[in-house]
Amino acid sequence: MHPIVRHCLVSLAAAAIAGCSTTDTSPGSKGGGVQAVLLAPGGTGNPVNVRFVDRGDGVVMTIFATNLPLGTYRALVHVNGNCTSPNFFSAGPAWAPAGSTTPANALTQEFTTNSDGDLTLTMRIPSAHATGTDGLLGKSVVLHAGPVTEAVPGVRNERMLCGVIGPLRSFFN
Repeated sequence: MHPIVRHCLVSLAAAAIAGCSTTDTSPGSKGGGVQAVLLAPGGTGNPVNVRFVDRGDGVVMTIFATNLPLGTYRALVHVNGNCTSPNFFSAGPAWAPAGSTTPANALTQEFTTNSDGDLTLTMRIPSAHATGTDGLLGKSVVLHAGPVTEAVPGVRNERMLCGVIGPLRSFFN
């Protein structure tokens, strides 16, 4: 399939799913959502869209990506809403929901692109919320390449893409 057609189809799927959720991001809202658009250092490359929508006692995270290099990835929420450094260390350490001892619970799960380099993934993150006290709003999401590894001081840890989590926007805005 032609890359432009594939990108359009993934974008339409993202719009359809986003249309099923509310855009109320006020603190304490039960259906609120937030999103991040992940880009390479300097704001380049194909964007990866990540949305978080409150569902019950957690959030559902959905990732939409096209044309990634084939391979294994992980998406982690990081403490700082800052993606300005070339190695994305400005995003700070991995974040964990209140009461959790592991960084961003389900976000340490590894996932793999299909043969075209595309990815649509949905997973639930218990105890996390889009907004409010200790919510995701204002933090960042970093896409890491490769499997989970031990952090080594001064090593980039395969941080590929980063985006700051902000209010959920309509596909048509």
